[in-house]
Amino acid sequence: MSEQRKVVLHQSLIRPILLGGAERTLALMNGVIAAGLIFGIGSWQAALLGIVFAVVVHTILVELAKRDSQFFDVYKRHIQYQDYYPARASHTAPPQLVKYHTV
Repeated sequence: MSEQRKVVLHQSLIRPILLGGAERTLALMNGVIAAGLIFGIGSWQAALLGIVFAVVVHTILVELAKRDSQFFDVYKRHIQYQDYYPARASHTAPPQLVKYHTV
């Protein structure tokens, strides 16, 4: 009888890269926008708005990452798809090679 082979999968290889519980790229974008609001405008109202924006958006991103930790990558790939794929070839497609069988 053959033994079953066991392979160890380290969690660091299969775990998604999250930053504060949110997807890394979106969390960084959120931080840059919030920092722009906090430090860029220079008023205390804008700083308060930036802090509230950062907390609310990060909370939403964490909830989205709990449901699907790769949702942004899936969304980016979804944008590249066409809305409609015709059921025929285009007029520039090369003709199909037809093989005739003789009996």
